[in-house]
Amino acid sequence: MSRIEISREHQLSDQDRQEALDDLATYLASIGAKLSRDGDRLAFSGRGYEGYVVVTSSTAHGTVKLGLLARPFRGQLEKAIHEHLEARLSGAR
Repeated sequence: MSRIEISREHQLSDQDRQEALDDLATYLASIGAKLSRDGDRLAFSGRGYEGYVVVTSSTAHGTVKLGLLARPFRGQLEKAIHEHLEARLSGAR
């Protein structure tokens, strides 16, 4: 499997980081992902991908593993993930 690594620092409040995880969970559920949440950790899986993200008081990190069919789109997916992550963690909506 191909991997996309995610790592960003942030200055979100506790409420804002919980909202960020809620937003991500809502989006992933809308595209059919199976979700498992344990505190600050959200694990997800769907057709051709699986991964997790952890949002602590100062960082967001995680991994997305891409299956064979998603590998050709790795560059596009990685760019979109990082753009959305940067926008959400900067406090912009």
